Amino acid sequence: MFVLRMIILIALTGYSYGMGQTPPNQLNEFGTFVSASFFLLAPVLYFYPMYEAYIHKQPNFFSIFALNLFLGWTLVGWVIALVWAVKSQEPVKTVTVNAPTAPTPPPEQKKMKQCQYCAEDILLAARKCKHCGSDLS
Repeated sequence: MFVLRMIILIALTGYSYGMGQTPPNQLNEFGTFVSASFFLLAPVLYFYPMYEAYIHKQPNFFSIFALNLFLGWTLVGWVIALVWAVKSQEPVKTVTVNAPTAPTPPPEQKKMKQCQYCAEDILLAARKCKHCGSDLS
């Protein structure tokens, strides 16, 4: 990053020195190059969001073009057009994975009998009725 800053600083210093050596009503070679390249590159930079929308095959290309054409001169309009142009049109896909559950075994059928005193169902191995409390042995 330091090297890039140094190169830019040297170029600007050379440009300012060169501008000071030319007559006031003319541009030197570097100034002519900068002014010519500005008029060639400014429209390309201005319509860059439209180019990105075309490359990304945006379905609303003409809306982005209109926004860029009419509001691109404001920095906010140009940034909005650029963000809209590079925005993905595919919806975010989510996948829900359910872990397979082990099949539950059927409940065991316990052998039952009827209480001889209250006629409620109780286990076959029971010695005392849980409903009436009578001894079954």
